[in-house]
Amino acid sequence: MVDRDKKLILIGCGKRGLGHLKAMGKFNKSPDVFCDFNSSSIDKISKTYKNSTFFSDLDSLLKSINLKNENYAIVAVDAKNNYSVAKKLLSNGINVLMEKPPGLSLEEGNSLVKASTNLECFIGFDRRFNPYVLKSIEILKDYGEIFNIQAEFNKDIYEWIGHRAFDDNLLDKMVLESPIHSIDLVNYLCGSDISEVYASSRRYDSKYRTSFGALIEYKNGSLGTINSSYLSPVRLEKYSIHAKNCSIYLDGINSGKIFYNSKIFDMKIDNDLSSTELQMKNYLESIFEGKEFLGAKIEDCLNIFKITEKMFENTIT
Repeated sequence: MVDRDKKLILIGCGKRGLGHLKAMGKFNKSPDVFCDFNSSSIDKISKTYKNSTFFSDLDSLLKSINLKNENYAIVAVDAKNNYSVAKKLLSNGINVLMEKPPGLSLEEGNSLVKASTNLECFIGFDRRFNPYVLKSIEILKDYGEIFNIQAEFNKDIYEWIGHRAFDDNLLDKMVLESPIHSIDLVNYLCGSDISEVYASSRRYDSKYRTSFGALIEYKNGSLGTINSSYLSPVRLEKYSIHAKNCSIYLDGINSGKIFYNSKIFDMKIDNDLSSTELQMKNYLESIFEGKEFLGAKIEDCLNIFKITEKMFENTIT
């Protein structure tokens, strides 16, 4: 069997895309193809990556793609455009690693799952690769199952109102922006399908939803809670993870404390790579070395939408 050429494509060269580009560089890789809808971004980046090909619209890129190659696109466009860009790439036979959110509804999530048949579609939920999360999993496995998790992710919606990347639909569903990382992590750590969801949201002091909460029961008996305020004066992300006789508290998540035997220990990490870099390392290994990618599959978004759809359904105004 003849090996097919493998091509890396970066869609979106703004802040999110440049973060992925920097992570690729850590492992001596760069995109074969760049695409950004802002021609000035393309002009700027083309001065550095002279051996790559550049496009300022998706249709021109798709016309140029050789499907005899294995094509892998990293989608890092504005959050409101994630779904439409990923769907178009998948529909044209291109594998995708997409930034969050994977759409803004269960319907869009299901559409991406269907479009990815016979292709790879992953979501960049890089908290799964966070060194403190990985260390927590390593520690807690000696104490049985994780039976209770509490997650909190707060931001300020007024930083984003009027920003070109956020339309009214996304602003009213901001739990699908950053807090979606927390929802995915709770689902991931509980390690089971969802049994029941109790959730609601509120439009407080804004025409957009600014308060979100959920209690999730999993089929293995674990419980997860998620809380998010979008009227917070500072960004805050934290987790409480509980197994029998051992609890871990993560703050940031760039620090952690272990509670065991009535004592508190600071968590020590021996990995200096970031979550994004560790995710990229694994993704590149999966493409070029045939290793399994341990990140979130597109199917994982369906459990997320089970939670967020309940939040939206039960909205207090």
